[in-house]
Amino acid sequence: MHPPPTDYHTAYKFGLEVLKFFPAEQSGGLAKIKATSAPFPMFKVMPTGGVSLKNLKEYLSCPVIAACGGSYMVTADLIDNQKWDEITDLCKKSIEIVKEARSHG
Repeated sequence: MHPPPTDYHTAYKFGLEVLKFFPAEQSGGLAKIKATSAPFPMFKVMPTGGVSLKNLKEYLSCPVIAACGGSYMVTADLIDNQKWDEITDLCKKSIEIVKEARSHG
């Protein structure tokens, strides 16, 4: 889960710099990250849970986001059915989105 403000204070005491936000989409998405992170500019956030090709660029275009996790690239179905070409294609599309999002930021 996305850490509440008290957890930000604890993370600060431990010298942490990146906080995981899970499940991102189900917990309010980028709007929640921006609102909760505003008073804590020293942290970056890594959302996972609900990240997909459809919202990856939106997340990565935000300067608070360090990286995103997304199991959409390697679902159980894709692995179990040995759909290696499809996995490769999803990874390549994700890389393109990352490059585009980070080149404009």
